[in-house]
Amino acid sequence: MKKALHIYAVNGKTNSGDFFLGPATKHRFEAMIDDTIEWSNFNVRTLVTEKEISLFNEYDYIVIGGGGLFLPDTNPNMVSCWQWACPVELMKKITSKVFVVGIGWNHFYGQDITMPDRNSNQSIPQRLEIFKKNIETLIEISQSFTMRHKGDVREIKKIIDPSFHNKVEFDFCPVIGYIEEKYKKDFKSGNLITFEIKDDRPNRRYFKKNRNDFYIELLYYIKQLILSGEKIAVMSHDGSVSFARFLQSQKIPFILLNNTIANQDKTIENYSMVKKLFCTAGHSQMTAYALGLDFYSLINHDKLQFFLEDTGMLKEDRFCLINEHSLIERLI
Repeated sequence: MKKALHIYAVNGKTNSGDFFLGPATKHRFEAMIDDTIEWSNFNVRTLVTEKEISLFNEYDYIVIGGGGLFLPDTNPNMVSCWQWACPVELMKKITSKVFVVGIGWNHFYGQDITMPDRNSNQSIPQRLEIFKKNIETLIEISQSFTMRHKGDVREIKKIIDPSFHNKVEFDFCPVIGYIEEKYKKDFKSGNLITFEIKDDRPNRRYFKKNRNDFYIELLYYIKQLILSGEKIAVMSHDGSVSFARFLQSQKIPFILLNNTIANQDKTIENYSMVKKLFCTAGHSQMTAYALGLDFYSLINHDKLQFFLEDTGMLKEDRFCLINEHSLIERLI
């Protein structure tokens, strides 16, 4: 049996999207090569040294992804300037076959690869060239290199040399096909109008709108839903709780659906309680799509818009650009 090392956010168990990426990416890769694999895992945020390269070369395959790994601020470093901190000179020593699967660009509004600080736009210009050389090397040594949105492909092509463009391909995040295959057939939706609102990087998500104002607009809409007889839920995709606390402060009755449980079946069971999902997380949107569950995108990150474009669902009754549109006008 062939052996493969899966390099991804191994410790992302409290994020339901990252948690599904483990089995989903392995499933996608085995289907790609038409073989069963003996798997080991490696944390993508570990600094790669000669020791790690020796480990990598013990495997037949190295599989990197999926996930939004091209963020500059989640694992800030001056080695690669993205989450996998593997120096170019060491990457070239990898003798195993390398596959990059469904990786994401994942930059927030106003952010570029030169900005390693989560809370500011402080730029280190030399990071761009470090990132460029690192990614070009990775593309060069890879058997295949796929990104999860066509918008992601467009963004990376703005940086890398045109000679590498034809090796970067679009392929949906592996979570979509995995959930479709495993859960869609028997899935039935519930009766809860559900809101999933991310907490991280509010300074980037709400650059033209105050977050509290956004919550107040949602509150007005939720009150109208309750008056019409709807039941409300808040879904926590990754431990985000500020919107739930806001609704509690306003004495709004709701059910909390906690997906930070590192359990596939229980997470899908939470989705089965949902009638319609209003979401700000890319993987919540993808999961709803995979299950055939009705959803509405509260877009405060490009990746949500990219996904709607990729699926032909960028239609006025399906999304609101939080920083551009009047939320109430769009919803009502």
